[in-house]
Amino acid sequence: SYFGVPLVSESGNDMMGHLAIFHDQPLVKEFRGMALLKIFAARARVELERKRAEQALRQSEERLASVLASAMDAIVTLDAEQRVTLFNPAAEKVFRCQAADVIGQSFEPFLSKRFGNLLKGYCLAVQPATVNSRQLWAPEGLTARRGDGEEFLVEATLSPLELGGQHFYTLILRDVTERWHSEETLKQLQLENLYLHEEIKTRQTPGHIVGDSPAMREVFAHAEPVAGTDSTVLLTGETGTGKSVIARMIHDLSPRRDKLFVNVNCAALPGELVESELFGHEKGAFTGATTQRKGRFELADGGTLFLDEVGELTASTQAKLLRVLQDQEFERVGGTQTLKVNVRLVAATNRDLVRMVKDSQFRADLYYRLNVFPIRLPSLCERPTDIPLLARYFLDQFAKKMGKTIHDLSPQACGQLLRYAWPGNIRELQNVIERATILARGPLLEIGNALDPRLEAPDTAGPVALEPVGSLEAMERAYILQVLERTRWVIEGEQGAAAILDLNPSTLRSRMQKLNIRKPKSPV
Repeated sequence: SYFGVPLVSESGNDMMGHLAIFHDQPLVKEFRGMALLKIFAARARVELERKRAEQALRQSEERLASVLASAMDAIVTLDAEQRVTLFNPAAEKVFRCQAADVIGQSFEPFLSKRFGNLLKGYCLAVQPATVNSRQLWAPEGLTARRGDGEEFLVEATLSPLELGGQHFYTLILRDVTERWHSEETLKQLQLENLYLHEEIKTRQTPGHIVGDSPAMREVFAHAEPVAGTDSTVLLTGETGTGKSVIARMIHDLSPRRDKLFVNVNCAALPGELVESELFGHEKGAFTGATTQRKGRFELADGGTLFLDEVGELTASTQAKLLRVLQDQEFERVGGTQTLKVNVRLVAATNRDLVRMVKDSQFRADLYYRLNVFPIRLPSLCERPTDIPLLARYFLDQFAKKMGKTIHDLSPQACGQLLRYAWPGNIRELQNVIERATILARGPLLEIGNALDPRLEAPDTAGPVALEPVGSLEAMERAYILQVLERTRWVIEGEQGAAAILDLNPSTLRSRMQKLNIRKPKSPV
């Protein structure tokens, strides 16, 4: 005979088994043990369900442990008192400590003060009863602390977890220090690339410095030796005398020639933006500062910073500049981190800084810091023998650019240029030659009405000169000879005389033949 009871799950949807009694003798229909059998079956069903649940939980824990172990991000679980309850292998690696030493301990020592304060607020904010969102992202720029005390940049999210009526918090962290450094390097390279593109448009090389007058030879005699040092140079002289060209020459002859030459015109910047331009700013430092920006001092690190019109700096910027010159360190606008740089400074001004110091318009201590090695650039009227050379140089540039064939200056044009007062110096001469080239119709350049007649002496007065001025051909011959001697009579190549004079080698040879220039024979 047989009596049986099915083992059905509590939900009634799962057949778990069958509990039965078999006997070799007939059993009465009202078997008294049936009630006991049903009770035993119910207990067996509960036990089987418990075993299944335990097995499912164990498998779930194993899968969770596998996920935690393989996770690349640091995962830390905290209780309501911010004690560590879980510390995955990635967290061990990031924080450089073992989970066994951390479990049950406060997580506070691993957080910077700012991060710790934010975390306390976040733990309240992510409570299900207070917000709809169950996850919070930490702001950028947070730092955590490794077991050895080293701080590092992190990205972090915080989520709540409730188990058994108790609140826990899951903190997922990612070390972004290397990424931040990579992004900063990329930003620096992009900024340098942008700056280099701007500089290429205006860059002039030492070979383009035209001049052989005694006044310019004195400038070269001072600029060339100081170029090999890191000393601060102060260039003075009237507007348009070529201070930026000499500053570039000093950089190109210096050991820093392979680094950036960063040019800042202090007069062209609004007073409130000068500090930001020189020293950079942090995000949110002022209205419109939507991102962090490096200043020109950081950009010029390892190279040369040229501060043109330094006399236009505000008093606050003068004070900050003085500190940089003294200590080679500064802070960005709105920042607290002190930055150190290695920058060679060349400054320039057309103003009388000594007078400005006496009138309390310029700091005396800053003036003495800038005036380590002063070089005064002569006005164009002080170097009349260079006027035809400069005029021819500009003529060649503009004629080539405009596609015109102009061989020379006319004698009348040369006389006009030598008699003119040149209040705007070289820059004005360049503009005059450009206007004349635009209007030129023949092989010889005529100046015509390109000069202000009020500043031109009458023909009967003769040329205004502070030193003897030979004929145009004589000056051209002297200049070509000087360049040939400097290049040791090498005509072709990047460092040859033709490249320095910006002429085609065949054109230079033709002019040498016309001017009867011959290479001297070597002594036997």
